[in-house]
Amino acid sequence: MGWHRILLGIGNPGPEYEDTRHNIGFMVLDRVAQRLGLGFTRLERHADDGARVFSGKVKAKVCEGRQKGRSFLLVKPQSYVNLSGEVAAPLLRHAGRQPDSLFVIVDDLNLPLGRMRIRPSGSAGGHNGLKSIQQSLGTDAFPRLRLGIGQPDGARTGAGRGTEGLRAADWPDYVLAPFLPEEREVLGRMVDRAADCATQWLGGADLQNLMGTFNAPDADEARGAERNDSGKRPGE
Repeated sequence: MGWHRILLGIGNPGPEYEDTRHNIGFMVLDRVAQRLGLGFTRLERHADDGARVFSGKVKAKVCEGRQKGRSFLLVKPQSYVNLSGEVAAPLLRHAGRQPDSLFVIVDDLNLPLGRMRIRPSGSAGGHNGLKSIQQSLGTDAFPRLRLGIGQPDGARTGAGRGTEGLRAADWPDYVLAPFLPEEREVLGRMVDRAADCATQWLGGADLQNLMGTFNAPDADEARGAERNDSGKRPGE
């Protein structure tokens, strides 16, 4: 049997996407790897004897490690967001694990910047990376950590909740844009907190316990939300 747990961050490859909102999954995996003293390398698609293990579609940067006796794999797909499933499904099959052994870290337009939400399963919520993984696995029954990236100014149409309430022309440019300087402090705290959550999960922490701890806003985030509710940005 392969890795006990697979932690996958959704994002786009290449330096032009490094600091964008869509790549927050990669940011968290980089933080986890840094804490554990690991480095990412290209996924080898062939075994030591030369036999092919994965097809050419399975492109990723990975690192392996152990936490509390459990082997794990950190994965940054290099196939672009909307093809994330082409990496997730073959790795899970190779490990011989069920979908609940895959934890996906993903950006979420429908959560305010700084808010985190763990879910054991559920819809893709309009996110093409989650859609790809669900289609490749044939199920939505895998845990995911949604990280709030906020929404573009004035993007709400008032038509409803979720991405259907956004002007279609606004969100693609927004998720592919870098975080603003004034957002960096909140972003940094969220990435650190997400790395705490991911590291605990790799070590065998129960998902329900993690939900109880990390789905609640921390004190700094709650104060920021109060300021935002007043119609002002933090610092104004």
